[in-house]
This record gives sequence, structure tokens and C-alpha cells, in this order.
Amino acid sequence: MEALLALTLFGSVVWFWIFVSLFIIICFISDLAENGVIAFISLLIISMVFYINSDIKTILSIFTLTSVLSYFLIGLLFSVFRTFVAGRKLAKEISHLPSEKGTDYSGHGTKEREIKDYIQKEMKGNVFRWWFMWPISLITWLSIDFIIDLYEAIYRKVSKFYNYVLDLGIKSIGL
Repeated sequence: MEALLALTLFGSVVWFWIFVSLFIIICFISDLAENGVIAFISLLIISMVFYINSDIKTILSIFTLTSVLSYFLIGLLFSVFRTFVAGRKLAKEISHLPSEKGTDYSGHGTKEREIKDYIQKEMKGNVFRWWFMWPISLITWLSIDFIIDLYEAIYRKVSKFYNYVLDLGIKSIGL
């Protein structure tokens, strides 16, 4: 606990928690915006503030080789898992597209083209964001994406019943 007291800014625990809270909020915003650059810049800023206002040896003593390697290993495993889940989601989204190049000479509208576009445009940023910000990404994924996916799965199970009830309502009017 003594090491954490050295992290206080300007001799005040309140300022320390204000900066840490802002950093965490910015990380969540960065993850929701799917832009890891925002979190990286805020990490640089908060690191400079801590460096200027704290004893750097005490701060670095918190980061042991074991803790850093554990963090990156968990992040690597999480990014592999999230990539697998993203692949399944992408496969569902493009399942209706033709496999081969169709009439479109540029290849747009095919499964191969959509996969290449995903890899080039979204994959790199997502993988590194999932890897290095895995605690934030995990919370965001569980609280937003997972709940939406669960909602969609439940609705798919009960939609046939509600479609049947809707048809009964329409037929009762005589249409």
C-alpha cells in the first residue's frame, strides 16, 4: 500500500483518483469507438503526469516481470478468442454472398473480398486493442456485444411463435 501512496499527484489522493478515473473513462470511450489511438495517447499523457509528479522508482516497482508477462499473455489469449468470435460473426454476415468473383470485376460483393476488406481495415486495430486493453475490451464486450448477441439468440428462438401470432392477427381482419 505504501507504493500506491507514492502515486498520488500533487500530494493529494483526490487528484490521483481523478486522473485514473479520467484515464479509465477515456479507455472505455476508445474501446467503444474502436480506436486504440485515443487510449494510447491518454496513456502517454497520464504516464507523463505520473512521471513528473511521482517517484519513478516506486512506480516501476509495481510492474514486475511476472505481472507484465501475465498481463500480455492474458491479452494475447483474449485477442485470439475475440478474433475467433469476430470470424464467426463475419462469416454469418457474408454467408449470403457468392464465394467466387461474380459479375463485379473488382470483386466487391464476394466472400473473399469482404474478408480481405475486414483484414485490411479492421483486424489490425481490433487485435491490438483487444490484446493491450483486454480488461476494458472484456468489460465492453460482456456488457454490450454479449448482451446483444444473447438477445438476438433468444429472439431467434421465440420469433417463430410471434410470427405465428402476428399472422393470426392479420388473418383475423381478413387480409
